[in-house]
Amino acid sequence: MKRQEILDQITGAMGSVPGWLARLPDGPLEHLWGLQSWFLSDSRLTAREKALVAFGAATANHCPY
Repeated sequence: MKRQEILDQITGAMGSVPGWLARLPDGPLEHLWGLQSWFLSDSRLTAREKALVAFGAATANHCPY
């Protein structure tokens, strides 16, 4: 996927492209957005359930969510 297509998807999902995402090189941006778009989509787990799991894992690791 081309960089501009990824940035357009990010804008559609988040309203704008955060600076830290805009500064990523193409390869890591494509990889990270693939993971994030899966996280935001529904599968056997809803996006809400995935967010709750991520929040729980971040809490257990004393990591800011």
